[in-house]
Amino acid sequence: MSTLITYASLFCVAFLAATVFPFQSEPVLLGLLLTQNYSWLVLIVIATIGNTTGSVINWVIGRNIA
Repeated sequence: MSTLITYASLFCVAFLAATVFPFQSEPVLLGLLLTQNYSWLVLIVIATIGNTTGSVINWVIGRNIA
């Protein structure tokens, strides 16, 4: 699998896990870390950005509903 596709997939999984969808990104992140084919720092940063973006989307949704 292409490195860019892997990183984009991790971002999407982390994003969905932080929104209202019941999803977990930790197993995906752990699996990618255990392969040791990717930089652990880049994986953590991408997962963090995805989670933070999903949380912001939740905040915006909650802010606009009330």
